[in-house]
Formats: sequence, C-alpha cells, structure tokens
Amino acid sequence: MFWLAFTAITILALLPGPAAPPRLLGTDKIEHAAAFLVLTLLAAFGWRGLPLWFISLAMLTHGLLIELIQGSPVLQRTMSLADVVADAAGIALALVLIALTGLRKP
Repeated sequence: MFWLAFTAITILALLPGPAAPPRLLGTDKIEHAAAFLVLTLLAAFGWRGLPLWFISLAMLTHGLLIELIQGSPVLQRTMSLADVVADAAGIALALVLIALTGLRKP
C-alpha cells in the first residue's frame, strides 16, 4: 500500500501544469498534510523496525524534493516552502496519532 500511495502522490505532484498561486491555508495545504499523514502512517506500519525519526526525515526529504522539482521551469509548477510546512504538519500529525494509539509498540 505504501508504494502505491507513494507513487500516486509523487506522480500527481509532478504532473506538468499551469502554475497556481500559492495559498497559505487553502485546500492545497490540506491535501499536502493529508498526503504526508497517510504516507507516514503507511511507512511506520510497513517498516516497524525503522525508527520513527528516520521515517519522518525520509518523508520530509521527499516532500522537499518534490517542491524542488516543481520549481523547474519545465513543469510549469510553483515551488512553495508553505507546501513543505504542510507536509511536515501531516508527518507530525501521523506521529501524534501513532503515539496516542500505541499501535506501533512491539
């Protein structure tokens, strides 16, 4: 499931298209947070042996790489630091949910 979600989110994020103006708290940010919430949860449960800090760092790095690639003039997309912050918020929410539920304990 992780790889399916990872691939779908990455492809959708990197499809060429007209540059949209960045929105601070629009649905775009909710979509970023939701995508990285799901990715982090799937990774955390799919690779229970990996520390959560490593999974979080990997997810955040992926979000940053997506934004850097979106900044390429070829894609005609908009690079946004606010999107990376929204990705981080989704990752943090996933960590909170994992901690509150205790579902990842051995």
